[in-house]
Amino acid sequence: MKNIPPMRSFLPQETVAMIEKYGSDLSGDLAFDQEMTILFSDMRGFTELAEKYEPREVYATINASLSMQTGIIMRHGGSINKFLGDGLLACFSGENRGEQALLCMLELITELQKSESSSDKLPCRVGFGMHDGHVLFGLLGDEMRKEFAVIGDVPNTAARLCGIAQPFQGLMTEACMRIIPDDLAKKYCRYLNSVYFKGKRDGMDVFYVDVES
Repeated sequence: MKNIPPMRSFLPQETVAMIEKYGSDLSGDLAFDQEMTILFSDMRGFTELAEKYEPREVYATINASLSMQTGIIMRHGGSINKFLGDGLLACFSGENRGEQALLCMLELITELQKSESSSDKLPCRVGFGMHDGHVLFGLLGDEMRKEFAVIGDVPNTAARLCGIAQPFQGLMTEACMRIIPDDLAKKYCRYLNSVYFKGKRDGMDVFYVDVES
């Protein structure tokens, strides 16, 4: 009989915790209010790669990148909520979430840059966006297919920051800066500019992670 991978390797750790706690009594509208730091990653130039190379080459590159990112995020106390094609959404919670997320982003950028220069895989230039605040962690779907999702302005803003990040650049909001210890913020975080996203009422100050510090 073949070894079957444990289900927790296919599911976010928060989802596993909910299943273990509630079992078959999971309510269809189960949702929790939480303070979280949300980290998005996304490859730059993925469409061009997908058009230019064979699917298996693209798959190998994405898989290598996501595997590396997953290991780093887990080591820093984060969890992978979902994979998004060539990127991912990760969650950090608890009192130290700002510090954990910043140190995670630093290592992600550093290690992915190293991998880019030494790997035989296709170019895999990843950008990152991070925001902190109030989210709803809730169950979506029906009896045929369900998943826990992070809902609210926080993941949306993190995703939009990720969308404007340059390759190997990590962007974050002032909300993240407020929960990062002062010594780490002074050492690694630099003001970039004020950004106005379409559909949002106010602009926001954006900072970038200085991996050379």
